[in-house]
Amino acid sequence: MRALPATWTASTPTDAAFKNFNSNLYAPFGFTANVTSDPPFGSSVYHAGSVSFMQRSRMGLSFNANYTYAHTLDNSTNEFFTSLLNPRRAQDTTRISEDWASSDLDVRHKLALSWTYQVPNLKSDSRWVKTLVNGFQIGSVFLAQTGQPVTLQSGVDANRNGDSAGDRVISNPLGSGLIGSDVFAVCEFAGGLTGFSNSGPSTGLGDPGFVPTGVAAGGACFDRSAPTSTSKHPAIGYTPVTAGARYVVAGLGAKPTVGRNSITTPGFGVLNMSVAKNFHFTEGKYLQAKVDVFNILNHANYALSNGNVFSNAGVTTATTTGGYVQPANPNFLQPSKFFSGGIRSMTLGLKFVF
Repeated sequence: MRALPATWTASTPTDAAFKNFNSNLYAPFGFTANVTSDPPFGSSVYHAGSVSFMQRSRMGLSFNANYTYAHTLDNSTNEFFTSLLNPRRAQDTTRISEDWASSDLDVRHKLALSWTYQVPNLKSDSRWVKTLVNGFQIGSVFLAQTGQPVTLQSGVDANRNGDSAGDRVISNPLGSGLIGSDVFAVCEFAGGLTGFSNSGPSTGLGDPGFVPTGVAAGGACFDRSAPTSTSKHPAIGYTPVTAGARYVVAGLGAKPTVGRNSITTPGFGVLNMSVAKNFHFTEGKYLQAKVDVFNILNHANYALSNGNVFSNAGVTTATTTGGYVQPANPNFLQPSKFFSGGIRSMTLGLKFVF
């Protein structure tokens, strides 16, 4: 981040050109709204390998283990708009190479462990004892995987191409942690003076005001000395609202410096257990009563996919809100504020085998 200028001259670049720019090349032909197209320009590369181990039933115990390493790279994934955490269009369709990164679907590591144990039958002359004690089976499944990438987004049409879906953010090399910030505009005021959009110049033109949507609307330098006017002072740059923030919203005309899918969401690990009891009527006919407990440890997994078969809240959140990846949001990159975490759940089942 550069030092903020205290003055401006007639040659100082401003955001005026961006405010007046119309990216719709078809407007002169009567197409007043933006025209969206999806040409077949996308490409992807996938590399993967897996290792499996299987222990067949021995002394009643069966065991399976599988590990998969995979890496998917592409420049477009979410054309069907399944998640607000991953833009459905490129930041700049004329420079789609700038979107080449790990895919939205990239899950680097995945581990699955499962085992079943057939409890030895008790030898007894009592039919009731054998009915109550024998026929038990215990099993467990452990699933774990790393998270999926998401794109940090400004929510502002910074490059003025008529589409804010893919516009990313600016990285502050002097910032720290995973702190995000909105921006104030640095405004040109009368007399060659500058001021922030939330304070105004020291000579007193009145408080120009600032609202988070001001930048998206084409500038945040509104003049409160004329409350009924919609005119705005030119902006010559932006400064973070939160000092020391690492990720900053890219204002109108600012060049985003953070790449697509640069942040990986948390992964998950979930342990499931099952207990089954078989009631035999004949050699090949029996009734099985089974209890399945999912996420038996009730461990919260604040992940885009938490491995819980009865809750898709993490995916729903990603579809309905983009706050997790927007630096202006007070809960920026705080998984517990957006993702469900998963729940412990149980199912009871009966099955007749014949």
